[in-house]
Amino acid sequence: MKKLLFTLFSIFVAAGLMAQCTNLFISEYVEGSNNNKAIEIYNPTEQAINLSGYAVGRFSNGSTTPSTGGPIVLPNVMLQPYDAYVVVLDRRQEDGTGFDLPVWNGYNVFETRIDSLTGEPIMDFCRDEPRLYVQYIDDDNGNAYEYGATYNADYDLQAKADTFACPDYNVANGMSYNGNDAVFLISGSSIAADGSNIVDVVGVIGENPENTIGQPAWTDANGKWITRDITIVRRAWVEEGAGIVAAILGDTLAYNEWDYYCNNDFTNLGSHGCSCDPNFVGINEVVNEVPVNIQPNPASNWLLVDAPQNILQVEVYDLAGKKVFQQNYDNFSTEIRLNVNDYQSGMYVVNVIFDDNQRTVKKFVVK
Repeated sequence: MKKLLFTLFSIFVAAGLMAQCTNLFISEYVEGSNNNKAIEIYNPTEQAINLSGYAVGRFSNGSTTPSTGGPIVLPNVMLQPYDAYVVVLDRRQEDGTGFDLPVWNGYNVFETRIDSLTGEPIMDFCRDEPRLYVQYIDDDNGNAYEYGATYNADYDLQAKADTFACPDYNVANGMSYNGNDAVFLISGSSIAADGSNIVDVVGVIGENPENTIGQPAWTDANGKWITRDITIVRRAWVEEGAGIVAAILGDTLAYNEWDYYCNNDFTNLGSHGCSCDPNFVGINEVVNEVPVNIQPNPASNWLLVDAPQNILQVEVYDLAGKKVFQQNYDNFSTEIRLNVNDYQSGMYVVNVIFDDNQRTVKKFVVK
């Protein structure tokens, strides 16, 4: 399967680079406590899109074969332009309760635990406050959750769901992902042998990231988890999915495309700000309104960056977020020639900054 799945991946990666604001992508990823798992899907286009033409799922623990049950086909719902749709793991029993724990509903009972050595509350350093631990009936985590009468909207993931998926783990577990599982969005109901219908991936297909204190996850340059015990949101300048991100191609998770939020933070689910939206005003700078031509793409020795107005600065990043090039241009040239002869083969992001606070972001491949 691995050979079939990745044989032609590089062809489709190169072919799909220039398509922006043209297809659905994953705009938010939640990997929280217990079964708190959610994926937000965003429509960056001008047209409504029927979600039934798409599916989500995971590659577990470095596998290149989707997990039990295969891809989860999304409901027959029209997702409107610049709107978001939230898929949440559903592990409730038929009556909505039961030990195979449902996601939090805002009535969960929490308590603050005390460190037995210091006598002080255990801190949640992300929120700079004491950490809250969910309580179980009879204080036994072999039982169901304990619920109270007080509602806390901040901890209500169930209310954020547009649909629930995978109630029976043994039948389908594509939404039961952990920090070392690559989560995908595809067009269609199954993955093509050549991978051409993979729209977006969080993680790296075929890679099981390094085990960190018994809890493997993909990390950023500072070693921070970006796929475990965290909520991540696509940055507003991202206008398309990652496409195929596969270990066999040497691809890496582009953590520079994401903003990080605390574990079990559900506040942003249900809407997304993106520069594809003509009414989006969430950023001060104007992104991708200046048409920039880069060629050849793929490149081998030189990359020509051509714009209709003066270029102030050019930055180049690899997909791990590492800056590999930066240059200011005092003479404000409209044409920049970059030497990429020493670059390793793979995908890069070029950030072209203009003197009027506009910028344009493009992807390119080095052969």
